[in-house]
Amino acid sequence: MSAAAARRTRRRTAAAVLRTRRAENRAHRDATTRVKVSDYLTGLGMPTEDIDRYGSWAGRYIVSEYRTAHHGHEPRKTRKRTAPCKGHPNGRWIKVNVYRITDPALPAGAGTYKRTAPFVAAAFTTAA
Repeated sequence: MSAAAARRTRRRTAAAVLRTRRAENRAHRDATTRVKVSDYLTGLGMPTEDIDRYGSWAGRYIVSEYRTAHHGHEPRKTRKRTAPCKGHPNGRWIKVNVYRITDPALPAGAGTYKRTAPFVAAAFTTAA
């Protein structure tokens, strides 16, 4: 076997190993449940009108807690379509943060914001 053929074989083997690792990581990543702030607040029992009104600020408090807990790293992003409005009859796509449902930044951040704190307190006192 020539040197070039040996290099090709090593590269193909390394590429196959890398593909396998990526597939395993993807399966693990997709197995974890991720939620948007609006979904989390809905789960706490907050009315939809209040989520539309205060959800953005709650998200800012939650992302601040997330950055503190994760050494300044940003949470994952996803896209969300907004409701139709003037100039955007079909709504528009915006980027929003998503968090693992078990992430402690969700209750900590929502608990520090005065508009969402009563819902967090109620959810955790009834669960305890």
